[in-house]
Amino acid sequence: MPDDPAAIPAMVCHYAAYVRARVHVPPETWVSGNQAELRVRLGRKMLVAIFGCRKKKWSLRRIEIHRGQQTATFPRGELARAIATLLGHEPLIPAPQPVSAASGPRTDATLRERRTTVIRV
Repeated sequence: MPDDPAAIPAMVCHYAAYVRARVHVPPETWVSGNQAELRVRLGRKMLVAIFGCRKKKWSLRRIEIHRGQQTATFPRGELARAIATLLGHEPLIPAPQPVSAASGPRTDATLRERRTTVIRV
């Protein structure tokens, strides 16, 4: 943790307060140049929020949950889901999404069905 609390960007402090309110554990914060990390250890699990600064604007880049050798990565918009995973309300690694015929790989039959006839006049 930096010696000077003023060196911690306001956005990182905001997220630290939110995480502390949800988890009831004070997070550790590291700032080095244009990167910052927020870490909270809860038992064998650890939440890591990674921030970056570009053009003097700080933003949350990604969130990771570590448990031993397992790591689950969440996009920046899913902090609440990452905290739920940390607290044990959701599984560490999300279940794979089912593949439907529309989203799966196209077969020759699918390609033939989608052909259109062009009539030249």
